[in-house]
Amino acid sequence: MLNLNVIQSRQSGFTLIELVVVIVLLGILAATALPKFVALRSESNVAVLEAMGGAIMSAANMVHAKALIKGVQGQSSATIDVYGDGTGAVEIRYGYPSASRNNGISKIMGGDFANNWTWSTTYGDTRFWLTTSSLGGRSGVYVNQTAVMNSGCYILYDPASAPGGSPTISYVTTGC
Repeated sequence: MLNLNVIQSRQSGFTLIELVVVIVLLGILAATALPKFVALRSESNVAVLEAMGGAIMSAANMVHAKALIKGVQGQSSATIDVYGDGTGAVEIRYGYPSASRNNGISKIMGGDFANNWTWSTTYGDTRFWLTTSSLGGRSGVYVNQTAVMNSGCYILYDPASAPGGSPTISYVTTGC
């Protein structure tokens, strides 16, 4: 004879009180962890800007070395073929890259510069603004400096303005 045991099923799950306790605990964890993550993001944005500032100054010093070799470091405006290929002419002012949007500091910044950064220059190319594309809201384009300035997290490149002078890099990090 076949004996069938009836298996009773019992529903299992979380009670409403257990769910509320878990949600409250997750809320407390989120409230304490979120400020730390926000601070990390700000610190990483500043670090990216400082790294790019260092790269800009390295590139500017490389151009200056070529200007010294060519003997054009004292000229208010000249061009140097940085790569020696006949197509890499960089506009210089007093031996350092100008702030020109076409042929100045932007020309020597490398391939990912066009895709990962938002930048601008003043009329007359006297100053160069730069921020990441994620902060500037645009990628790889020359824009009005207002978009860069509104990020509150950007680099300012001021080219050399007199013989014997050098460019300066400054950072605005209030919105990082």
